[in-house]
Amino acid sequence: MTDNVDDILDNDPFDDDQPTEQSTRTDTDDSEAAPSDEDDSDEAAGATATIPETSVPNSTADPPDAEVGHVLASEEIRVTRDEYNVNAFVTTDRRDDVRVGDYVEIPYPDGEDDLFSVIDGLRYEPYTELDDKSDTHNQISKHRGLDESEFVLVAELDPIAILRQQEESDGLERGIVNRIPKPNTPVRLSRDDAHLRTGLNIPREGIFAGHLSVGGDPMQIDGDPFPYYIQNPGIDPDTGEVESGEPAIFRHALVAGSTGTGKTHFTKNLLRQFVTDKRYPVDTGPDGERERSRLNVVIFDPENEYWEMREDNPELTDEQRRRLRRQGIEYDGVDDLEVFVPEIDNTRAPSTGESQKLTIPFSLVEREPRLVMPFDQTSDVTRGAIESCIDTYFDCFDGSTDWPARDVDDPKYEDFVAFLREHEHDESRLRERHDIGSGTWSAVCRRVIQPEYFDVFDGGINPFPEITDQLFREGQVTVIPTSHVRGEKEYLVVLSILSYIIENKIDDFDVDEAVKRTPMLVAVDEAHNYFSSPDNIREAYIVGRAREAVKQGRKDKLGLMMITQNPEDIDGDILKQTNTNVFLHLREEVVEDVASVPRGYKRDISKFGKGQAVVKAPDVEAVEVVGLPYCLTRHDN
Repeated sequence: MTDNVDDILDNDPFDDDQPTEQSTRTDTDDSEAAPSDEDDSDEAAGATATIPETSVPNSTADPPDAEVGHVLASEEIRVTRDEYNVNAFVTTDRRDDVRVGDYVEIPYPDGEDDLFSVIDGLRYEPYTELDDKSDTHNQISKHRGLDESEFVLVAELDPIAILRQQEESDGLERGIVNRIPKPNTPVRLSRDDAHLRTGLNIPREGIFAGHLSVGGDPMQIDGDPFPYYIQNPGIDPDTGEVESGEPAIFRHALVAGSTGTGKTHFTKNLLRQFVTDKRYPVDTGPDGERERSRLNVVIFDPENEYWEMREDNPELTDEQRRRLRRQGIEYDGVDDLEVFVPEIDNTRAPSTGESQKLTIPFSLVEREPRLVMPFDQTSDVTRGAIESCIDTYFDCFDGSTDWPARDVDDPKYEDFVAFLREHEHDESRLRERHDIGSGTWSAVCRRVIQPEYFDVFDGGINPFPEITDQLFREGQVTVIPTSHVRGEKEYLVVLSILSYIIENKIDDFDVDEAVKRTPMLVAVDEAHNYFSSPDNIREAYIVGRAREAVKQGRKDKLGLMMITQNPEDIDGDILKQTNTNVFLHLREEVVEDVASVPRGYKRDISKFGKGQAVVKAPDVEAVEVVGLPYCLTRHDN
């Protein structure tokens, strides 16, 4: 090996003034046939082989610079039922224009079909038997500067679908990948709205969830970012017919992101899209009767942020509003938004502007005594004794029993405690009837007499089951802030209302019609606190009913949106039924523990910027999106 760098440079085989090895190569080895930018020879022109002009489909709709290379013939091209091997040579002048995550199309010779693919990887290969593992090569590189001419850039493609022109219309249809692309066929970036939507199966309208992006940069189509919509059919406002397809929201959603990654901002913008005049069919009777109702959106708000959605974002410009209108994106404050603040003793209500108060009544415990069982699985004897005491107390308000009436008009927690204390002695009627011994009685009192219950139950004069026609009114956004309560009080408030909604949605007998007949989206922030794998009797009850609810969501028109920074803590059976998943930035260890993160994105999510997300919606390819940099309503935080 020569040690004189000047001598090596004088004989550089890649110098434009020197005869090159490239000029003697055949077209069959197309991965090595890449001339320098300044080579205008016939041999160089033939190095980038193309299919005959007559067999190239008409692609005048594509930008003139869409073509980035061609299918490699020198490497195996393989399409099977289980795997694909399709690679593309990237021309020298387009190397800076392609990135992992770009979508490309490869036409078939018949002029009717295109292979729609994503660039799954990029790699450099040397043209020659290059030895760059030496000090000499390092000195040459320093002398000449960065030089890619020694290498070829190969794009590794992952075919997604075949796009086919429909015979009866001008539209496209999406089919399985069952044809192999031809060698040397041009590869072009997909920059057509119809091709991208068909290839990825993204709806042309629906719930706006961000703009399609690659590496955090919005994809531009004709100068505008490409909007990503989530399926949301309902009642056609013109014909009154039920639109085909199923609303994705009734198949439930997860919005997951670490603190400070724009999760609330993203979620507000997403929720704002559900507040429209869209109506959904709701089954209301055994004979198939249907009502057509607008969606009621219920938001459990632990940080007192969502009430701001009633107000406009004052920083939105006229130009931004025009662009939003053009893409069918809902913006500005929600006119029909009501705030209902739980009235809890020994707390200070949050500042939310105009609001109403609601009360958690102890009467809820009659139908579901497990609400007051936030303890580990106890003995069947103790649990049975608790349920017997609760049943007997409520019997006192039923004139058909032999238990004497209480001195209050309605069941109250404070009166229930008084009832228990009236029966503390061993010979009491209550304890004798249910055979409750001293040890069991002590366990009962220790568990159901809690200071938090005195604060939560019956704290005001507005029991929420009596105002459900206001709480769950169609077309309304209902915000329930809980920032003024913490710990056991917050759990009891949220679970009491949540269980009421679920019970009256999935049951068919003796239900609250205001809940049963209204299509509902229930958004729960900090959802991991309520839907984690159960550790006690109350959690087992609520998670068990939630599992049933998510299975029946489409039938009962109940959608659950879980917002969390800890998706790994959400119960696995609930996550399996959650079909729309939005992952913003998450810690690497969290990503590893979440099975629903789409393939190919696990490494990226921990590096996402603010507002950058991957979305996997029902029947749609997983894609990267970026949310709007501004909030569509007021958002102070």
